[in-house]
Amino acid sequence: VTVMECPDAGALPAVAPLRARTAAVVMSHHFGRDTDYVRALLATNIAYVGVLGPRARTERMLAELATRGDAPPDSGALFGPVGLDLGGDGPEAIALAIIAEVSAVMHERDAAHLRGRAAGLHATAPES
Repeated sequence: VTVMECPDAGALPAVAPLRARTAAVVMSHHFGRDTDYVRALLATNIAYVGVLGPRARTERMLAELATRGDAPPDSGALFGPVGLDLGGDGPEAIALAIIAEVSAVMHERDAAHLRGRAAGLHATAPES
């Protein structure tokens, strides 16, 4: 895991490899910069763009982008607020919720209890 700050959202592709299996979580505590990060990230083909913070903040970012004529396509890659509803408080619980959501997205799974899964846990070849 690499943590970095890139002050210019337009430079993100040059600073970090943004590939189909890339996940990014945005929160610099600067609304304008975060809005630019979200726009830049959604313009790529990465699988996951999470926005840390309240839903209203993410909605405000999208409204700002629409006002500027920069509304990103609805790729399904945007997750805001970020993370699964696992319960718990504090930074460790938030981190776990985010990582769990990223894992589910990368494996194209709905996050659900395994006890409710009828199929095996691992992909297997269909029986003939």
